[in-house]
Amino acid sequence: MSGRLKTIGEVLNEAALMLRDYCEKKEEDYKKIALMMVSQILGIDKAEVILNKGLPVRQDKYEKIVNAISRYLQGYPLQYCTNKAFFMGFEFYVDENVLIPRFDTEVLVEVAIEIFKGRKNLYFLDIGTGSGCIAVALCKFLDCKVLAVDISERALEVARKNAKLNGVENKISFIRSNLFENIPQNLKFDAILSNPPYISKDEIFELDQRVLKEPHIALFSKEDGFWFFKEIANKAKLYLKDSGYIIFEVGFSQAKEVKRILEQKGYKNIKSRKDLNNIERCIFAING
Repeated sequence: MSGRLKTIGEVLNEAALMLRDYCEKKEEDYKKIALMMVSQILGIDKAEVILNKGLPVRQDKYEKIVNAISRYLQGYPLQYCTNKAFFMGFEFYVDENVLIPRFDTEVLVEVAIEIFKGRKNLYFLDIGTGSGCIAVALCKFLDCKVLAVDISERALEVARKNAKLNGVENKISFIRSNLFENIPQNLKFDAILSNPPYISKDEIFELDQRVLKEPHIALFSKEDGFWFFKEIANKAKLYLKDSGYIIFEVGFSQAKEVKRILEQKGYKNIKSRKDLNNIERCIFAING
């Protein structure tokens, strides 16, 4: 006969104890992390966890929480441990095959919303879709369809899952492609958006160990982090409508060079948008 199921309160306390020593060494708030893990894996908000400490936790959920903590102690990001991330207010499934959605990237989507709000039947290309967070968010906020491409078939599987999770699977098409390689040349887009790999390989030793658990193919770029910007900017003109937009997320201190790249390729009205840390995070321009 199986034993008594543990309560939410007992599981929360156990999770905190398992995390305490590890987190204190790294100056992390172990109670906050424990609460987030329990909340996300049980599928209830944090207030409900606190208010319902006496309720039992199913054995499979308890085992998933223990496994998530074990992975966190091995240095995996919290989002990979719970398989959950949030972007633009929507929930996404994530695993080691995709980059974890970040608040920085929301600036890119916000710029697109600002540019295209009120327009109908838009068609976007999302290059390097990863988890699909950009494509999904665009479909949630704008009247559009999106062609989402990625070189990784495993990433595309995650993106398809997220399109279905968020009810926009009929608005997004997915193609495995190395940049524009497999995109039909007759297609024309209102905007081409990308959060490409833009970290220089020289910076690898400066990165947090949890970041290095993310797919390196989605992080690192040749030519000091600028190779993808050059490649996309060069070929995007063949696929953009007249006066269509190219919209990039860029890394810290990259804005000036990316603007120069776009100017060299003949793009017009080049602008930038800062993130919450006052860093130029999004560069966008019109196809000239």
